Amino acid sequence: MDVLFGYCYPSTYRAGMTGLATHIFYSVLNAREDTSCERYFRYDAPSPIRSVETARPLHDNHIVGFSLTYEENILGMVQMLDLGGVPVLVRDREDKHPIVLVGGPVVNSNPEPYVDFVDAFVIGEGDLVVHDIIDVVRESISREDALEKIALLRGIYVPAASPSSVTRLIMKDIDSVFHPTAQIVPDVPVGAKLEPVFGRSFLLEVARGCGHSCKFCLVGHICRPRRVRSIGRLKEIIESGLEETPVRKIALIASSLGDLKELEDLADWIVTQDLQMSAPSLRADTVTEGLLASLVTGGQRTLTIAPETGSESLRSAMGKGLSDDAIENAVSLAAQAGYKAIKLYFIVGLPGETDEDVEAIPEMVKRLSSGRRLRISVGVNPFIPKAQTRLQRSAQPPIEVIRHKIGAVERGLRNVPRVNVESFDPRNARIQAALSLGDRSIGKVIHRAASYSGLSGWRRAEKETNIPFFSLANDAKRLQGALPWSIIREQR
Repeated sequence: MDVLFGYCYPSTYRAGMTGLATHIFYSVLNAREDTSCERYFRYDAPSPIRSVETARPLHDNHIVGFSLTYEENILGMVQMLDLGGVPVLVRDREDKHPIVLVGGPVVNSNPEPYVDFVDAFVIGEGDLVVHDIIDVVRESISREDALEKIALLRGIYVPAASPSSVTRLIMKDIDSVFHPTAQIVPDVPVGAKLEPVFGRSFLLEVARGCGHSCKFCLVGHICRPRRVRSIGRLKEIIESGLEETPVRKIALIASSLGDLKELEDLADWIVTQDLQMSAPSLRADTVTEGLLASLVTGGQRTLTIAPETGSESLRSAMGKGLSDDAIENAVSLAAQAGYKAIKLYFIVGLPGETDEDVEAIPEMVKRLSSGRRLRISVGVNPFIPKAQTRLQRSAQPPIEVIRHKIGAVERGLRNVPRVNVESFDPRNARIQAALSLGDRSIGKVIHRAASYSGLSGWRRAEKETNIPFFSLANDAKRLQGALPWSIIREQR
């Protein structure tokens, strides 16, 4: 039996095609002679329930696999199942229905809010187990038989099997792991809504995980340890990739990319091949003159760094370990190298934060803008406690407090030339935190909210279910006992 796999991204086509996971699973599954993988997107595709490739109905697949990158994407997932003729609730599915398989950082940290909708979760890095899942489904005599066997696989959490623990899958050596070289690049004009975030680029996974483990950061906790591809292997992937993917730009993918010891050499090699290049956020203390020169030659004009706070002491307390001098030096080097713009990301509402810490944000931005002809974009995000991090038991400040802190930053930078401030709505931050920290009861709220839209939909769902959804994240007492996600064990 050939296995039909529907790879689903429950948000926009642009976001889904920017993620490397889409390319990895699409390529690795279609490389099998016994598997057909086709893609589905919630938005900006011809239909959220018919595949992009052949318009295959969602319910015709044996497996529908979702990647949850952001908590609020769960609504898109529930809506796609409902529209696609797949019963939303696990308890309503029959043998004729596909197995609903979910992975991604959201469920890697805490799958419990989603168990009402999901047959099986992949906990950890799915490319370690995806072939085993396909083999089981191909050889099983029924849906129930397949799920019983899938539940025995390492790194798979099947709630119906009631396991005592699940081990997170982490690949030790990424040099030998499959990397997609024939990638799908939408043939659309520059700036079109279907264009991926990095433009017409070949996505290059340089490393997995992060070695810094900042107290608030999910990636630094669930993707440990940091694993880096060798520069020789990276060059091989680029050379093969450009033969199979019709682009001339390389998008480097990694958390804390600058920690790669040979990054400057890799960047220099890329531009000597007459290629363009882009890099994500860099740690300010890893920025060098040579690296920035190569990035500018490769066409990058905006440097993104994340000071997180304007206060060096609070930054240290949060495990960031980044000095003010390092940040100012990085911006100076960027200006000298020919960069035109800087993006700075900050968090307000962190545990232990004072008014002085908040005021330090606009003061830092003013220093960085002074005497330089750089456009500076300032992103201000509320603190969102995440499951599995060292701040998982920390309460999120009340929404009014977060609004006041964001307002203080905005007022402090209101008349500063060439500085623009953007902030994330504290109400959405509250939703994300509740979904990250919640238990199985949250599923009832999600189910209702998926029938409505926007913030008002979440409020209405909270009221109708009588579950204190919006207050969960700032209720410290609620997080003092056993944690819903304690079932997950780290790989030894």
